[in-house]
Amino acid sequence: MPSERGVVEAVSAGRTRPLAAAARPSAGRISWMPLLLFGPAVVWTFVFFLVPLGVMIWRSFQRDGFSLFYYQKVFATPLYLSAMVTTFEISAVVTLGCLVLGYPVAYFVTTAGPRVRALVLLLVVVPYWLDYIVRSYSWMVLLGRMGLVNRSLMGLGIVSEPISILYSIWSVNIGMIQILLPLMILTLYGGMHGIDQRLVQAAAIHGATPYAAFRRVFFPLSLPGVYGACLLTFVVSMGFYITPALLGGRKQTMISQLIYTLASDMLDWPLASAVSVLLLIVSLAIVLIYNRLFSIDRLWGGVTS
Repeated sequence: MPSERGVVEAVSAGRTRPLAAAARPSAGRISWMPLLLFGPAVVWTFVFFLVPLGVMIWRSFQRDGFSLFYYQKVFATPLYLSAMVTTFEISAVVTLGCLVLGYPVAYFVTTAGPRVRALVLLLVVVPYWLDYIVRSYSWMVLLGRMGLVNRSLMGLGIVSEPISILYSIWSVNIGMIQILLPLMILTLYGGMHGIDQRLVQAAAIHGATPYAAFRRVFFPLSLPGVYGACLLTFVVSMGFYITPALLGGRKQTMISQLIYTLASDMLDWPLASAVSVLLLIVSLAIVLIYNRLFSIDRLWGGVTS
């Protein structure tokens, strides 16, 4: 007769072996579910992004065979270099303006209650429901020579005649900041939402004032989100076309406007492709340098050196 202990061990072994065998996947079996879920996105990206990008790069080197003619033309023409510098300047000012205006709002949303947070986020997202063209035309109405701003200034006696606000660097910056501000706020909020508020509470328990707790605890922890939001806003603003075209003048011509003119009006597709490739290279270089300085890859789990 087997002992009671032996029977228990035999029963336990019989129960655990099938479970272990079922939990362990076979070595030769391939799981098709991730491929089915990820496949359409890969195909879409390949067909509608990578293939057109490859055609654009290939066309920029074609002039009776392989040639650097169009790139030499870009660097030899001051207009393209001036437009690139203008693009950097406008993008930097817009990014700084969005950060100054967006950080307090994102901090308020992070520390507010659920109802207030939902209301403020709704107000932030609502402008996204309007098209860029509609918002840009709205600024044309407000900043025009006889627009609401000039009428208010003259009504208050601040100025005696309308001032030129529209078709200037100011109107371009104002319009782009208004359009990109929700993007900055939402990106900052995404970074701040992950900060453990108990750290701030612990600082307050140990005698820190609200300002000291914010300056020494919350603000340093929010910097990765700030770096990522600034980079995203800067890169997106570099490709703006509609707002500068409607609110700006000739001195505020951005590189995207020149690309559109070359491709649509002049039908010079190789030159437009060359300018586009240079803009892409500059954008990638900015991302790499920015990541090297601020280690933004920590936001998606990257390992920093």
